[in-house]
Amino acid sequence: MRFNVVTRVSERAMRSRGHVRRMMLGNLSAVVAIATVGACATGHASKSDEHMKQMVVHLSNDLAPPADVSVYVVSSEGVRVLLGDVPPNDHRVLRIPGDVSAGTTFHILADRGLGRPVVSQAITASSTDLIIDWDLQTNSMWFPEVGP
Repeated sequence: MRFNVVTRVSERAMRSRGHVRRMMLGNLSAVVAIATVGACATGHASKSDEHMKQMVVHLSNDLAPPADVSVYVVSSEGVRVLLGDVPPNDHRVLRIPGDVSAGTTFHILADRGLGRPVVSQAITASSTDLIIDWDLQTNSMWFPEVGP
């Protein structure tokens, strides 16, 4: 047997629920707006601080006999960090990680797999931009000046 129960919700209670919903929606909208403005302001602030020192290696892989090389930056403690791979008879620009702090001495190593690796002279990181031109065939390095 079924009974239909009639519940009476007063008009005042209905209005009160609608009011609560509108208030919650308004509060949520305010939070979203504040978060959006904060995210925009943070994004612009990081753009202005973006120009930190950059260290790049212009590498010419002209080894004879031709060989693929994997290029690493090697700290004075012997920790190797992969910069990238360079195919034979090719030229690449490789970026040295930004966590190499100024005053740190490191080497760049080109590993040819089965052959003897090519190891650069010692390089000291500076607090300004640094460009390194490295020719593997002669193991020669140049440090062109960075423009203003």
